Amino acid sequence: MGLVAGTGLLRGKVAVITGAGSGLGREYAIALAAQGALIVVNDFGAAVTGEQRDPGAAGQVVSEIVSLGGEAVANTADVSQWGGAESIIDTAITSFGRLDIVINNAGINRPSSLVDLSEEDVDLQLAVHLKGTLAVSHFAAAYWHQAGAQSHRAIVNTTSAVGLHPTAGGGVYGAAKSAIAALTVSHAQELARYGVRVNAIAPCARTRMVKESPAVLALMPDAPGFDRHAPQHVAPLVVYLSSSLCRFTGRVFAIEGPDVAVYSAVGVAQHWSTTEAWSVESLADALADADEQSQQQAFFPGGVVAHNTPPGRTLRTLH
Repeated sequence: MGLVAGTGLLRGKVAVITGAGSGLGREYAIALAAQGALIVVNDFGAAVTGEQRDPGAAGQVVSEIVSLGGEAVANTADVSQWGGAESIIDTAITSFGRLDIVINNAGINRPSSLVDLSEEDVDLQLAVHLKGTLAVSHFAAAYWHQAGAQSHRAIVNTTSAVGLHPTAGGGVYGAAKSAIAALTVSHAQELARYGVRVNAIAPCARTRMVKESPAVLALMPDAPGFDRHAPQHVAPLVVYLSSSLCRFTGRVFAIEGPDVAVYSAVGVAQHWSTTEAWSVESLADALADADEQSQQQAFFPGGVVAHNTPPGRTLRTLH
């Protein structure tokens, strides 16, 4: 039995997918291959907390794609290493002769309170999420700069509800994901000249990372019938954002099973002005009537209602 027949949206395109040895990354790799893309399956083989455990994960997904009639190669480099990120892009060029799509999916999680946080917790999470996204995108951009402008290239980054709606306990993971959302907007503007669209997704799915977080897993219980938290439901959005059908750039999307939302841009919620310099007292008087809720939502836009979501139902984006 071959890959599920696609429409060939990505036929001949070359896609790099980081963290593609399991979970969401594996689903993306299979879905893009079904649409005709040639895949570089990158996975360092790390445990959720970042230590290398299974360097064969990338090869297993490659074997799966090839056995189903697709074409893929493995790369086991660490995205948090500058040279590792370069090797991922080089693998695409040497194996397939080009690069069209980058899916920055690799991630780890080392949950900790601020009181108990270790330097290793900080360094590893920022390195994999933030530096990894930056490094892989950098080497992709450098290649596209050298190759010249061409339409229908794409980068899809991975942010999170924890980064878009900060809460207690989000910590370093949330901070890195928030930064990735900011990078998405910046890189979309910078790379448009090369024909590259840059968007981000905040997926809500029952992944390996979620399964190791009991509090989050409790929000995604198994249920009879349609499983809205199955990882494969995120893949169609990634395919869309990678394809010529996509008309967006610099945007952040959330997806939870059948619900999809697009975030609005950050904007000013309230404004005050004076004819002279502010004093502490005049600021206190002016801000006494400030709407704290709208101030918070202005910086972290939330409560986005998905298209076709029934009235009164707000999309949850937990990752």
